Amino acid sequence: MSFLVLETTGDFGLTAATLTASIVASLIVRETFGYSFSTWRLHLRGETIRSAHDVGWLRTLTAGRMMRTDPPSIAASASLEEFRRRFPLGSTRRVIALDDATHYAGIVPTSAVYADQDGQGTVAELMIHKDAWLTPDMSIKEIMGAFDRHGSDELAVLDKDQAVLGVLSEAYATRRYAEELEKNRRDLTGGE
Repeated sequence: MSFLVLETTGDFGLTAATLTASIVASLIVRETFGYSFSTWRLHLRGETIRSAHDVGWLRTLTAGRMMRTDPPSIAASASLEEFRRRFPLGSTRRVIALDDATHYAGIVPTSAVYADQDGQGTVAELMIHKDAWLTPDMSIKEIMGAFDRHGSDELAVLDKDQAVLGVLSEAYATRRYAEELEKNRRDLTGGE
């Protein structure tokens, strides 16, 4: 548009104004509609192009949005007997262990507590994933990478002060990703 104005009029001032107006219009359309009209028209014709809209939905799948809040927790210094009293076998698969300052210390598998025959000792001895957690702003790509790296099927979500915000399982994250992928495929193809 700007080059047409420049070629037709030869006026650099008018060309700069046209370029500014085009940029403002483009930004308004992207902000209100989500992506440009030309991208939308190409999608309607069946073209598969990569744009901000195509991958933008990935950014909405964050640990903070998918996590289960208020997970069961126990002090890392608690005895195994107390753990068994508070969390009977079958009540939960994992419990978050907290240190004395109520910060994340690790995850305690319920099965490990019940597998310990003598029942002596503390929860801290059976903790796993002491150095593995998610942050609420992590994208689905980062989340799945963390699950692979740590070999875990469930990780705690912590804030910057290492306070526990919730728990996210790999199975749930994978299911949400598949649901969003299918939803976006239907939106693009217009299918039901």
